[in-house]
Amino acid sequence: MEKMLDAIMPRYIILKPSLCGGFGMASSWISEADKRGIGRWVTSALESNVGLNAIAQWTATLDTRDMPQGLGTGALYTDNITSPLRQTGDVLRYDTEASWQIPQLPWKR
Repeated sequence: MEKMLDAIMPRYIILKPSLCGGFGMASSWISEADKRGIGRWVTSALESNVGLNAIAQWTATLDTRDMPQGLGTGALYTDNITSPLRQTGDVLRYDTEASWQIPQLPWKR
């Protein structure tokens, strides 16, 4: 990670936690990028609403420096779990009037 960032010195890194080893590894990338003055951008591209929710909550704990992040792409799926996440323009919000609608799954033994 350190050698790659030092060799390439990108202006930004794009983080998709599910592809880079989870939130812990994504946090490590952020730490190393911050040491080098490299910006970062979090994306939830191709995540379900469940994944989007987790990434959005994690991203909310970060100093995003008032830079919009790439969250809210769960609407791409036609069979996604209905959630209280609402994207209006470039803002992702949790609608407290709505709820998760998780279907009963047919478990087999």
